[in-house]
Amino acid sequence: MIRSDLLFPEGFLWGSATSAFQVEGGCTNHDFYDWAMRGRIKDGTSPDDAVHFWKYYKKDIALMKKMRHTTARIGIEWARIEPDEYRFDYDAIAHYRDILTEMRNAGILPMVTIHHFSNPMWFVKNGGWANRRAVGMFARYAAEAVRRLGDLVYSWITINEPSVYAVSAYLFGEFPPGKKNIITAFNVMNCMADAHCIVYDLIHDIHRQRKWDAPRVGVAKHLRTFDPLRENSKSDRFAAYLMDRYFNEHYLRRINKKKRTLDIFGMNYYSGDLVSFPMKMEGRPELAKNRLGWDMYPEGFHRLLVRYYERYRLPIYITENGTCDDNDELRPHYILDHVAQMHRAIGDGVDIAAYYHWSTMDNFELVDGLMSRFGLVHVDHESPRRARTLKKSGMLYGAICRANGITRRAVKKFAPEWTSPVERHELDR
Repeated sequence: MIRSDLLFPEGFLWGSATSAFQVEGGCTNHDFYDWAMRGRIKDGTSPDDAVHFWKYYKKDIALMKKMRHTTARIGIEWARIEPDEYRFDYDAIAHYRDILTEMRNAGILPMVTIHHFSNPMWFVKNGGWANRRAVGMFARYAAEAVRRLGDLVYSWITINEPSVYAVSAYLFGEFPPGKKNIITAFNVMNCMADAHCIVYDLIHDIHRQRKWDAPRVGVAKHLRTFDPLRENSKSDRFAAYLMDRYFNEHYLRRINKKKRTLDIFGMNYYSGDLVSFPMKMEGRPELAKNRLGWDMYPEGFHRLLVRYYERYRLPIYITENGTCDDNDELRPHYILDHVAQMHRAIGDGVDIAAYYHWSTMDNFELVDGLMSRFGLVHVDHESPRRARTLKKSGMLYGAICRANGITRRAVKKFAPEWTSPVERHELDR
């Protein structure tokens, strides 16, 4: 139990997040579908089905409302909106308007991600993000999407996890197009940075011209803690420095080189790493692991919140935070630990405005496919309509959203053995 409730400032926004191709289904015109057809998804499934959010969005938004969401992050799919170069699908755009209107009517403020990993095949055939012309191609798509949807959008994320995309697609070869070239990976990261800067100005210009509310624009930046495996090893310290400098810092430095192009600071946090020379990532042996072997390291969350608020002094939006957990055994504690670290950071003076749990429902989890479950809502992948059931963690999260924080009553009901990290530290002393 906890000694007292951990309540958040009035107006704090609570929600959850998804990406377009990972939940929508029904779109086969992008590179992750092509990747599945090439046999590159671990469990052999395809994003053609995903979990059918495109069909069942009203039921899913009703579940968000049931969890007392005040905001939710969804994606739009470039391959739907611009299925062929220069040709926009206005029926698809109208459907996105229906989704956003449904969210608004449910009292849920939409955060919309313009690019979340997947790319239309015509863009891939033109060289994708390794082609400098990608900046203009992306800007054309983004401008059309903003003009058609912007009156319904509360905040915009231009690009999700650009460092993860560049490294996974162009260095490790795990995402399409499966390249392995470090110079290309950095060129892609730089291209995505320049695309963000152009689109940041476009979004502001369109909102101003249409006399809409001033937009809140950011990126969803995946951040991790990188610590040397051996503190007394100069080579390990150097390796940890390089990982931090190029994975965490490079993109942010580039987009803010000439002027600030962020209204909000979007942070995706899952875990941290110990680094040994030359570039080997290891976990902390004393920490619990999730299904994918990632450390449960909420202390790293607090460290990054303090660090990046002190640097940028922008309101922080936690655009993703969650864990892979098939049986929903670890997720309740994961949520409580990380929400408690947010509360601690606010007490330390950090301006945190919103929290989006990843993910709303079990989804098509990138190259893992359907086998990895991150959702607050369980999806029965074997049922024709992908039946949804609110998990225990979803009920707990709904109680947090309703109360605007962690209450003793919610802890007693859903995780009576849990104590806050601060109180746990005091007990260990």
